[in-house]
Amino acid sequence: MLVSILLFAVLGLAFYVYLIRADVRYLRGRLEKLEELDWANRTIAPESTSVPRTARVVVAKPAGPAATTTRSVEPEFVPPPPPPPVAPEPETAPLSARINFENLVGGKLPIWVGGIALVFAGFFLVRYTIEAGLFGPAARSVTATLFAGLLIAISLFGARLPKIGDSFAADPRVGQSLAGAGIATLYGTLYMAAEIYGLLGVGAAFILVVLTTAIAFALSIRHGPPTALMGLTGGFLAPWVAGMGASNLPTLLLYLAVFIAALFGLAVWRRWLWLLVLASGGGLLWSLFLLLNADSNLGLLAGFVAITGGGAVLASQRFEHAKGIWSELARFAPMGLAFVQLAFLLPKMEFSIIGWMFYFLLAALAIGLAWREKILVPLVGGALLVAMVPLSTGWSLNGATQSNALATLAVILLFGMAGHVRARSSADASTSWAIIGLSAPVLGWFTAATSHGIANDNVWAGLALLAAAPAAWTAYEWQAKQRAAELQKWATGAAAVMLWAAIGLLLGEDWFPASAAIIALGIAAWAKVTQGISERRMSLIPLTVAIFTTIAFSYQFLDAVGASLSGAGAVMNRLPGILEAVRTTCVPALLIGAIAWAPLFAAGERTRKVALLAGGAGVTACVWLLAKQVAAITSPSDFIRLGFAERAIITQFFFGLGWFVFAQSDKRPALPHLRSAALVLTGIGIFRVIWFDLIVHNPLFDPQAVGQVPIANLATVHCASVAAWLWILAARLPARVPGKGLSLGMMIVATGVTVRQAFQGSLLSGADISNSENYAYSAAFMLLSVAWLFLGIRRELKLLRFAGLLLLTVVTLKVFLVDAAALTGLLRIFSFLGLGIALIGIGWAYGQVMRMKNPLIAP
Repeated sequence: MLVSILLFAVLGLAFYVYLIRADVRYLRGRLEKLEELDWANRTIAPESTSVPRTARVVVAKPAGPAATTTRSVEPEFVPPPPPPPVAPEPETAPLSARINFENLVGGKLPIWVGGIALVFAGFFLVRYTIEAGLFGPAARSVTATLFAGLLIAISLFGARLPKIGDSFAADPRVGQSLAGAGIATLYGTLYMAAEIYGLLGVGAAFILVVLTTAIAFALSIRHGPPTALMGLTGGFLAPWVAGMGASNLPTLLLYLAVFIAALFGLAVWRRWLWLLVLASGGGLLWSLFLLLNADSNLGLLAGFVAITGGGAVLASQRFEHAKGIWSELARFAPMGLAFVQLAFLLPKMEFSIIGWMFYFLLAALAIGLAWREKILVPLVGGALLVAMVPLSTGWSLNGATQSNALATLAVILLFGMAGHVRARSSADASTSWAIIGLSAPVLGWFTAATSHGIANDNVWAGLALLAAAPAAWTAYEWQAKQRAAELQKWATGAAAVMLWAAIGLLLGEDWFPASAAIIALGIAAWAKVTQGISERRMSLIPLTVAIFTTIAFSYQFLDAVGASLSGAGAVMNRLPGILEAVRTTCVPALLIGAIAWAPLFAAGERTRKVALLAGGAGVTACVWLLAKQVAAITSPSDFIRLGFAERAIITQFFFGLGWFVFAQSDKRPALPHLRSAALVLTGIGIFRVIWFDLIVHNPLFDPQAVGQVPIANLATVHCASVAAWLWILAARLPARVPGKGLSLGMMIVATGVTVRQAFQGSLLSGADISNSENYAYSAAFMLLSVAWLFLGIRRELKLLRFAGLLLLTVVTLKVFLVDAAALTGLLRIFSFLGLGIALIGIGWAYGQVMRMKNPLIAP
């Protein structure tokens, strides 16, 4: 106990040094300002007294005829105007001066260290009597009490003592240190008598400690903060010294309430804001201890907590102009700690109506104070947030009981109504109050619903719609009146959150992507009405959620696409069912794409492109699923029989749809994203031809039936159609995409597969190429080159002429180097004869065309 008391004494000394340092700063600042004013008056004085005297003319009458009239000027002193009064600075003026090391160590610390030494002297005196066996316990206690009384008496009347009295008058810290030492000795003596020796009962010890505390506060009126701090420490330790605790809860709370009220009064009277903060902190520390240990009379404890927190904030209102850390602590800390303690006390009280009543009374006080002083609004917001802790605990433990429902409703009504009313009544529609009013139903619903366990429950969905109504009406009202446009986003956000929850519960988990897309559409439509950038940006949140959840719910599509890209032929078994795909992919994709397509919704250009890409991908996946249903390829044999036909139809669909969207983009220039969609569709078609038809599932290597009819088979028709699509769409493709070059390439492929099918039949994957087939390739490609040259010459298409010449050159080389090597006799003669005649004819015709274009070319 001795160590504890010494520790408190040292802490008190440190705190007092801090206060003394602040006082010195304040006084030095006042002196500096007074010196500045005095210097200013001295500087201005010559100007103000430039005419300090007024001349009074006195005319003397002549004594005789010879006398002349004389004038004498008698100066009359006129005092200068008094200097303007110096306005007294408030006690919370900024402290700018510094305490130097010499003043602190040389002039202040020795006095207080001497006071501590006197305390040690008292304790060592008692110890010496114990070790020497001079006195019994009672005599020791009396001796220590007399020593303490002597110190207190000297602190009071030391100024009257001869020789040393001047020291008390010159430096009040001497009396303060003696008074502090005497009070500390009294507390130590009482603890020794009550706890160690058992000379005092609980009641007597308690009364004596209270009396000691009263003496300390009486001395603090004369000696200042150090003695008050000692009394505060002793007063809060008194119940512990007397052995009081949770078993004496009513008596203890009564004492603490009276004691704290006295401290509040002294703090207001002496303008000691620090004492107000420490008093409320000590009371709340006791209440925290009792909260952890008490099991009965908890209603009294809740009332004490509410009164202590509220009383501290009410008392702090008397310090209107106070600033600094003590002012901030006085405004927020006591009531904030009281809310937290009540929140943790409510579960111990089994969420009784009494506990909630004290919480609501304290919250109402916070609302009333914040109604007048905007700086206290954070107390209201903090009270709302802290209230969610007991609500969540109550719903988790007890479920949907009547008490939990009423408590939640009361929280929503109290904070919601206060926030809405104050936001509407203020001229600037306070943002803080609006947020509180909008957040109350949202937080209350989510706390109750998530703690109780959300299910697909129409009741909770209805409650969510009910909670969304105030926010929705607020957003509409403020938009219609063009008032507080900055706050519309908060109302829109609160309404969107609750509507999202309601729609999600009504539709179920499988429709979660669709519910997010619906909310995104709603906010985007509202942004179109308000023309608000905040609302438009807000729509990105549910839109992003909708896109990513659609991707996550479409994992089966992703698996099937991956398998298809890697070369798997039968992917039907990997795809989802049609109804599941409609719920998780198709409907969300259509809703997401609507943001890009419909002018009803406000969205940026990049947002529209992303929505178009995401929505288009989802719709494409669903179309692919439907197309897969026709052939229903589930095995390798099915793939050989129907794989090429299915793939060709899907690819042709993409080309046809791309052409259609291109046409629509020409008719609707106001929708530039249509061209992007057409490019994507055409790109998918080109990718499918290159990747699937030419690389992964090339029918020359992967067995697939293309039909038995020459020319009119799937391979020829498909490749020729692709060549036609590419030639038609080439003008619409970006310049970096060689659409016509790709078209010519597909014409070559179509010619080749036509010859291959004529010799191999339905399956093009045969290993052998006969001489007849080889010669047929040369003849077919020769005819194709001639056709290109003819069309190029007739249509004046330079690309076709060059392509025809290039193909003709390649075919000629093939004939000379490959085909001729396999011929003998007359066949070789006739083949070269025919090739020569054909080349001469082509050359003559091409030369004629060139000379027609340029007559200067020699024949």
